[in-house]
Amino acid sequence: MSGASVHELRVLARRLLDTSSATDAPTAYYALFHDAARTALYTAEDAQGHITGFVSVCQTGLDLFRPLVTLRCLDEASAAMLLARALTPGRPYILFASMSQLPLLVAHLDVDNLRALHIYRLNPRHFRPPLSALVQTARTPDGAPRWVIEGAEGRAVAGLNWRSPAFAEIYVQVDEDVRGRGWGRQVVAAATQDVLAEGRVPLYLVAEGNTVSARLAANLGYMDTGAQQVLAEIVLQTP
Repeated sequence: MSGASVHELRVLARRLLDTSSATDAPTAYYALFHDAARTALYTAEDAQGHITGFVSVCQTGLDLFRPLVTLRCLDEASAAMLLARALTPGRPYILFASMSQLPLLVAHLDVDNLRALHIYRLNPRHFRPPLSALVQTARTPDGAPRWVIEGAEGRAVAGLNWRSPAFAEIYVQVDEDVRGRGWGRQVVAAATQDVLAEGRVPLYLVAEGNTVSARLAANLGYMDTGAQQVLAEIVLQTP
């Protein structure tokens, strides 16, 4: 749709996503709910006018110099056409998309530092938050919430990578000198409680092979959905 606004294109892109699904939630956030002023969206349609794919390019705080790219395409032809429209050959980007999309992309991108992230979703019936008076709530400079335990030797911090109307993705960072004290579990539990109180479903992404993070998630009642998100550095190949 030439000349269409981001909001109009999002109406089309939504047809390829299930906004109630944890599997689609990370892609849906950046395609549908990320700040429209920092989002460029490109769509493809077939001869009958049915949408066959989209690519979203977002400026984020994840990397100030490499835009984040997410997408959903039904076939490789749509993916190739959209990548050529959306990306500048030779410029680095960050890919954050469903692992199922990767086979459509590898012939058109140079891919480095690929990480597979397992999408965990909280099962509220299994959520048993530890009691802790150590966790303090703070705010980032842009007003986003953080949950912190801080001591003389270091700290543990949980926060939100993003929030959509239905979901929120929680992250945690624990300084090496204070690992093993349970602080990471406590700050993630506090973040989880607040996300639930907002009426959103908490998600937690675990890198392939990170058994410590997977155990933390499982202990709090998060369950592996079986879906994976890919995080990678990409460059569009020169034609």
